Amino acid sequence: MAVRRFERLSSHDEIEESHIEQAELIADHLGLPDDLVEHIHDHIDELVDGKAPVIWVQGQNCTGCTVTLMDSDKFNAHDLGFGKLSLRYQPDLMAAEGKLATDIIAQTEKDFSGQYVVVLEGAIPTGDGEEFCTFGTCEDTIDLLGNEVPGNKTIFNWLLEAIPGAKAVLAVGNCASYGGIPMMEASVTGATSATDVVEAIDPTKPVINVAGCPPHADWVIGTLICLLLWADDHIKEPNLDERLRLGTFYEAKLHDMCERRNSFEAKDFLTDWNDIRPDENRCLLKMGCKGPSTHADCPRRIWSPVSTWCVGMNAPCSGCTEPGFSNRLPHLK
Repeated sequence: MAVRRFERLSSHDEIEESHIEQAELIADHLGLPDDLVEHIHDHIDELVDGKAPVIWVQGQNCTGCTVTLMDSDKFNAHDLGFGKLSLRYQPDLMAAEGKLATDIIAQTEKDFSGQYVVVLEGAIPTGDGEEFCTFGTCEDTIDLLGNEVPGNKTIFNWLLEAIPGAKAVLAVGNCASYGGIPMMEASVTGATSATDVVEAIDPTKPVINVAGCPPHADWVIGTLICLLLWADDHIKEPNLDERLRLGTFYEAKLHDMCERRNSFEAKDFLTDWNDIRPDENRCLLKMGCKGPSTHADCPRRIWSPVSTWCVGMNAPCSGCTEPGFSNRLPHLK
């Protein structure tokens, strides 16, 4: 019995040491001073113990931001659902469905008022009564083939209830941050950015954008930790750019880190996709690369599981971390 008890204590100590190491790595990752390591460590404990629950809701989106987070080489689905992020509601990852699932949102708002974080993925439609994106039911009723049934609850109404009691808000992806692809037809759906919606509902809530289509999983996790530190007054307002993005990930221009920068300087450009060589390293500027106007650290961070990035795969950067990203895409006629 004594041996087993010692093993448990040893295991606990190892977990504690692991958390401290994680906190040190995160502080270094985000460029935060060493005296914040203890606070970061506390937040890791909160996330693991479920004391900082996350309500993750989706508007007009493709769920690509969720998929890239699930593909992270640092966080598996179990960690996301039950461990490090304490996801209380996430429609793509949770086992519950229907009213059983949506009731969790109301329960979290009640039990953890002022503590939970709202993660928004996707643009929020505001046209035609916000009914272009709904999930769950509301108290209003509608007529369906002569039967009176509960009406659909819009994503906007969900946010009206969730945001006032939230500790902070994280807008994940280009659609949530700026409106993204759904805003290409905003005249129809009234699609708008989640950040604008938060501003309209409660401008006092701390908001950080995690831009990208999709954003890197490290950007999501790292920004969430920084957001918690900010919301709890452990740090002053983090280094955000004019787009409310964390400077650690979005400060530098992608072009300045690109491995083909020398080709750009030498004016060695690819001009024909049929002329690609096996060892291709020509600059892709004339093939539509938006690297010179894009802020992200993709060349330095690279993407799992293939350990490369767009230009590394001989594809031009689409500038997906920028507000004008969707305007550069082909529009349907």
